[in-house]
Amino acid sequence: MTIKPIRFIDFCSGVGGFRAGLERAGGYECIGHCEKDKHADKAYRAAHKIKESEVFYEDAKTIDTNTMPEFELLSAGFPCQAFSIAGKRQGFADPRGTLFFDIARVVKAKRPAYLLLENVPGILSHDSGRTFATILNTLCELGYSLEWQVLNSKDFGVPQSRKRVYIIGYLNRECAGKILPIRCSNRETLIQIIGGRQDERVYDPAGLARTLLAKSGGNGKTGLYFIDMNRDPKITPQARCLTARYDHGIGNRKAESSGVLQIKEATKRGYKEAVPGDSVNLSYAEQNQKRGRVGKAIANTIDTGNQQGVVTMNGRIRRLIPRECFRLQGFSEKQIDKFLSVSSDTQAYKQAGNAVTVNVVHALALRLKSAHAAAVAVTEARQEAA
Repeated sequence: MTIKPIRFIDFCSGVGGFRAGLERAGGYECIGHCEKDKHADKAYRAAHKIKESEVFYEDAKTIDTNTMPEFELLSAGFPCQAFSIAGKRQGFADPRGTLFFDIARVVKAKRPAYLLLENVPGILSHDSGRTFATILNTLCELGYSLEWQVLNSKDFGVPQSRKRVYIIGYLNRECAGKILPIRCSNRETLIQIIGGRQDERVYDPAGLARTLLAKSGGNGKTGLYFIDMNRDPKITPQARCLTARYDHGIGNRKAESSGVLQIKEATKRGYKEAVPGDSVNLSYAEQNQKRGRVGKAIANTIDTGNQQGVVTMNGRIRRLIPRECFRLQGFSEKQIDKFLSVSSDTQAYKQAGNAVTVNVVHALALRLKSAHAAAVAVTEARQEAA
């Protein structure tokens, strides 16, 4: 039995997190992508091998489905801002939220065998669940069986706590239960020491870190972390969630912004960049737009070795560089080099925050490919028997 590559189209592609994950899994072939942001599209084209035969659509609303090439998989991380708890949660009242219906129009016309969609968990509860019900009903009416699960990037080999809901749609019911759910084995939990309001809670850094937003609202107030004020900082393995507004500057909201502590060397060489095993991080409650004061309410953030910790001794603060943000989304160093060669820091921060985590897509792609092969085998066996 010969399995042909699964052809896919990359909707709301950003810089290509879906493409990177699918191609890393092998057995997938991209036939085109759709992206309205010209800066993200430029980075996408720099980092991925675009064939001459691939199609490109700037606006999903204007796509002529009659001229689209055939494909078996549609992937899309359709805009989450309309549903995120960090925003105004306008849902389908927000023009970005209606992009889902443009995707549904393409799905209705082309009927790909599979759908792979991603969004923020807030979509599950938006408008008392009616928004998500509308999405499910729309796809069900088009003939798709659906499965969904909230997955956290920290369970897939990247040190970032980033929860997103992934929706799998398929026409062949032989795929039922073979892609989702994924059962994760990470047993670490968030350890709360002192309760109270969201901005007053105190957590133990021995547990997972809360998701970090670089913009206020929602999880922007995630509480404080209890820190042992000595020379041996405690290290925690997960970073906070990256967002597209990381470069807006350090604000006055506790535990919101990320930074990296650069260890001070004893020689005159000054500061060196932190490396795995010796780097730690700080974030302060008492801040201005450029720097914080040591010894105030300290929350853990991210270091260059993709680990997390806090300390108040012998160091200075810098924020994460764009390369580190892309690393936390699972992109390869080669891809990151390409992104940074064509993007300003401002655009790079935005692109990393908007991206889907490559490692999660890769895991789903492996399961989808396996389910597809099994479904093809069953179909061929039935045809031979007939």
